[in-house]
Formats: sequence, C-alpha cells, structure tokens
Amino acid sequence: MIKRLIILTAIFSFYSSSQLFAQDESLPKIDSSDMAIQFIKTGNIKRDSAEVHLKNKDKKGADKLYAEAIKDYKKALKVNSKSYTAYYQMAMSFSKRKDYKNAIANFDKAIKIDTTKFIVYRERGIALANFGKNKEAMADFNTALDKNADDFESFYHRGALKEFDRNPLSALADYERALELNANLEEVYMKRGVLCFNKKKDYLFALSDLNKVIELNPTRNEAYYWRGKTKYNLNDFKGADQDFSRFIEYEPENIEALITRGASRLNLNNNSGAIRDFDDVVKLDSKNIIAYMNRGIAKGATKNYAGALEDLNRAIEIKFDYSPAYINRAAVKFASGDKKGACKDLEKADGLNNEQALGLIQQYCTDQKH
Repeated sequence: MIKRLIILTAIFSFYSSSQLFAQDESLPKIDSSDMAIQFIKTGNIKRDSAEVHLKNKDKKGADKLYAEAIKDYKKALKVNSKSYTAYYQMAMSFSKRKDYKNAIANFDKAIKIDTTKFIVYRERGIALANFGKNKEAMADFNTALDKNADDFESFYHRGALKEFDRNPLSALADYERALELNANLEEVYMKRGVLCFNKKKDYLFALSDLNKVIELNPTRNEAYYWRGKTKYNLNDFKGADQDFSRFIEYEPENIEALITRGASRLNLNNNSGAIRDFDDVVKLDSKNIIAYMNRGIAKGATKNYAGALEDLNRAIEIKFDYSPAYINRAAVKFASGDKKGACKDLEKADGLNNEQALGLIQQYCTDQKH
C-alpha cells in the first residue's frame, strides 16, 4: 500500500501588470508674466486637489479637476506661448488623465523650449511607455539619467521597461541602483521581488523584498499574495497559509490564492480546511481540474474514498489525458484496497509519459496480473 498520497498541485500566476508610476518633484521655476503665473498657480491648486480625489478613489472628481487645470495652463500659454512650465504642467495633467498622446505632445513642446531639465525626459518616458512606445521611452530614461545620474525614479522606470525586453533580468541592476539612492521605494521592492520569484526562482531573495514591501506598507494586499507563493515554494506551508488567509480576506474569489492555500493546508494535514478551499474554487469554476484533483486527495486522506474517487473521476472527465489525476486516483484505489484498479491507473499514466508512473508500477504492481 502507498503510505502517503502523492500531492501534485499547480500554482497559477497572479499578476496584473502594474502601471508605471510617477511622482511629482519640486517644480521648475515659473517662467514669465504675472498673469501667466497666476493661471499656472491656479492650475496647480486644481491638480493638487485632483490628487486628493484620486486618493479617495473619486476618479470622476479628479478627472474634472485635471480638465480644469489644463484649461488654466492653456490660458497661461495665450499669455506666454513659450512657457516651459505651462507645457510641462499641462503634459503632467494629461498624463494623470491617462491621455498619453496629448501628454507626449506637450512634453515635446516643453523640451523644445528647454532641453536642460532631466525631469521632463523622465516624465515623457513614462508617457511614452504607457503609450506603447517602449524604444522611445528607453531613450528618454537614458537621457534623464545622463542629465541626473541620481534620479532614482528614472532607474526604476527604466528597470520596469526592461522587464518587457528579451532579458527581463537586466532590470535588476536598475532596481538595485534605485534602492541604493532611496531605500524606501515600496514599488521597487515589489517589482524586484516578483521578478526574482518568476524569473530567477530565487525565493529567499524574493521573500526578503516582499517582507520589505509589507514593512513599508502593511495594507498592500498584493504583497501578501506573492509572499504566500514564495513561502509555499520554500515549504513554509504555515506561513503561506497565513499570508493567503490575509489576502483572501480582501479577495475571497481569487481562485489562484484559494488553490495555493488549499495546497498549503494539504501539506499541513489540515484536510478539512483544504477541502473548504477547493469547494470554494469549484463554486467559482466548475471545471477546475486542479481543485477536483486536490480535493480528491484531501478526501482520500480522511478515508472518504468514495468522495475522493468521485472528484478524481471528475478531473479525468474534464481532461482525460491529465496523467497526475491517474496517479492520484491510483493512490486512492490502493488505499481503499483496489490494487488491480490502481495498477491500471498507473499503466494509463505511464502511457501518458508520466515520469513517476513506471517506478510506481515496478514498486507496487510487478505481481499484478491483468
């Protein structure tokens, strides 16, 4: 008899690509007449108010204030058509409204007036990246860093852009430099941690970065998800359970989190907890093969062999050539005393080129006649 059920789980990727972020710096000096200054000042007040609305998740209110600010900057340009500041601030307002086409056009005009300021190249680079012009964005981030080698935001944004390149790990050097310049960049730790998890499989390094994200922002739910995944891969199933529980509290219908917490609970022999998680997955996705298979494993561990076989049969019904389901069904059949049926399942898995099947056949089925 197989003493221990073979647990095979699939952890799905969870990442919604985050937008490149921008932070306003101290503004360049206002350039020209009193009337233009007044218009620009009024626009800035509205932009500041828009930021408050954004923080309160009032996108409609923020958008209205950005639109009003843009009108003020346009008035300022009627007074002084060569105001770098008016073009720059108007471009920033367009960027905040995600109108990157108009943002880029106004950054272009600002640069024609003054080519010396690094910040305008960085901000235009952000707009270009969000507009899908990655090559041009990269050139702008390089220019910004040529003008200011200590601009940590340009290092961050250039790194984020490199993640879309053929060699995403090249982003790590830029993230490292950004953190050398500013050790409290939550977003950089987040992106570097996820990158190390996905591309380097360096789970200890990823864990360190994700711990730092949560230290800087204990409310960032996404970080608990990724730290839970990281702990799972480090076999810290208790820690993974805790982090996923925190994440699921706010996102109770996230299938990937439920599956991974269920897998963690299987490894902790918390079979009833695992079954509840897989129950929730099946309610959300009635054809989720991983949920059926792992729920079958959990039921088998509680000696509910009929329920286990029902789930594993359902998994095979959904995907007849999914060899892990045959392996796990064989484990349940062995546990319930159906050695002949178990060996048939192992032979089926072997026919599907499952790497474990042949060794199990040799170990448990050499005396079985069919």
